[in-house]
Amino acid sequence: MEVMIAALILATSVAATTAIVGTARANMLREQRRWLREHLLTNAVEFYLACGPDANPPDGLLLDGYTSSCELFDVEDLPEDALESIREWRLGEYHVVVFDRAGNIFAEQSVRKILKEDDLGYNSLGGH
Repeated sequence: MEVMIAALILATSVAATTAIVGTARANMLREQRRWLREHLLTNAVEFYLACGPDANPPDGLLLDGYTSSCELFDVEDLPEDALESIREWRLGEYHVVVFDRAGNIFAEQSVRKILKEDDLGYNSLGGH
């Protein structure tokens, strides 16, 4: 009887330990993917902010097979009095997208930055 009780306790302990390890592994994989997403996105955003939206990312910036793109927009969702340039400076918005090996969107981020009108392709006569 004592052996059966000990075996039951041991089996219960093994089952509980297996469940805990499985949950920890799933959490670790989820966090590893989250970290990878943020790491690649941060690399891409910093690159485009430093080099411009039309720059070609160097080899090694992202993992093999991952790609990125960037578009620069003139921010227009501002109050009317804030839409005018201030000494040829305007608010621009970089939209950076990182794609996985299959070409699917892996991560994306928009960042606003004050830029010279020329960098936005802004025409002071009203167009852009």
